Amino acid sequence: MGKYLLRRILQMIPVVLGTTLLVYALVFALPGDPVKAMFGDKPVNESVAAQIRAEYNLDKPFLVQYLLFLKNAFTLDFGNTFSGQPVINEIGRAFPVTIKLALMAFCFEAIFGCVFGVISGLKKGKWYDSVILIVSLLLISVPTFVTGFLGQYFLGVKWSILPVTAGSNPGFFDLLMPAMVLGSVSMAYIIRLARSEVSSNVSLDYVRTARAKGMSNRSVIFRHILRNSMIPVVTYLGQDLGALMGGAMITEQIFNIHGIGFLTYQSILKGEANMVVSVVTLLTLVFVVCNLLVDMLYAALDPRIRYA
Repeated sequence: MGKYLLRRILQMIPVVLGTTLLVYALVFALPGDPVKAMFGDKPVNESVAAQIRAEYNLDKPFLVQYLLFLKNAFTLDFGNTFSGQPVINEIGRAFPVTIKLALMAFCFEAIFGCVFGVISGLKKGKWYDSVILIVSLLLISVPTFVTGFLGQYFLGVKWSILPVTAGSNPGFFDLLMPAMVLGSVSMAYIIRLARSEVSSNVSLDYVRTARAKGMSNRSVIFRHILRNSMIPVVTYLGQDLGALMGGAMITEQIFNIHGIGFLTYQSILKGEANMVVSVVTLLTLVFVVCNLLVDMLYAALDPRIRYA
């Protein structure tokens, strides 16, 4: 197990470096001059613009800029934004908001997705199985921004159950509707994945053997069916936790949540490469760590799985 962990940690290094290089190149290739964008419609003083470019290393070639970013990143110095604020402070203000949103969405999709998926798999062919499948298909088909606007209209405006927007310092109830919207698509996939795994395991020989030995239905479901059916679900959930944090941009824009997605979108518009690459680096680390934890959970779910 120790060798496997070491190998996976070493594999994380080229993944993080490759991701940051690719994102830095994409931001560098964006059209327009970020320095001129800072002045807006005002005339640009060339001497001041040259001084700003030198301060933020914008006058240097792409590869030099990227290597300088890596050099400073090792000491957690991601530089300053164009407004003079340290990048690490901006991320520190936005990241906790996105963590709360992602964790709430994760709990929502994991609990409801697994419950409805297991019910649908155990009662395959019943009317509520058909209803669950239809609802999950609708959630997959409808875009997130449409789900968000519908939630705002019905839950926020018409019925006044939840706040319509979250703001810069949201609480639990402020983030409840955005979390439901963010996790709705993943919940639908978990429902269909859990249903497929449970319905296929119910008819296998080891389940019939357990029932023939007199084991109670509850024990068969929890000790045999669910334990073997949850491995693909855990894989999906582990990967989705990182995806929820990186994919919250649309949801944060709809509900005016000042999180990582909102910060990244504003940084892309301003052409702030340091901010964008710093955020992506952080999200990449979260993603690879989540995948590593999922691999570790495999052995707990299925004793047959062992790592050399």
